[in-house]
Amino acid sequence: MKKLICLLLAAILMMGFTACSGSQSADSADPGTATEEEYEVIATLMINTDGMGAVAYGLEGEEVEFDEDFPKQNAMVNLTEPGTYVIKAKPDDGWKFVKWTKDGEDFSEEQDITVEVAENVEYVAVFEAE
Repeated sequence: MKKLICLLLAAILMMGFTACSGSQSADSADPGTATEEEYEVIATLMINTDGMGAVAYGLEGEEVEFDEDFPKQNAMVNLTEPGTYVIKAKPDDGWKFVKWTKDGEDFSEEQDITVEVAENVEYVAVFEAE
């Protein structure tokens, strides 16, 4: 009986795994038809935090807002063409924003920055306790 239950559970798990393991591109308008081969990623924009705070981002011209219910502490954006992005940082209660770094080097002390992205890059919002 235990073997039968284990086999059934294994079968159910495998069915769920194979149903969810399909490859899709995040840029696809119809997620059921696109594959990663259809898009050539030219650059990756990484946004991270050091300390306690949240980040938000969007293409220049879009409204960039923080998700209050599910704040982001990091993000990865695969670009298929160069773009200009607005990136914002917001410290958590009891923390303050200090600076942005770009690829490990000091970049800006402004909480909101606008950056052109055409190659792999990482921006880190640095926060410190008050």
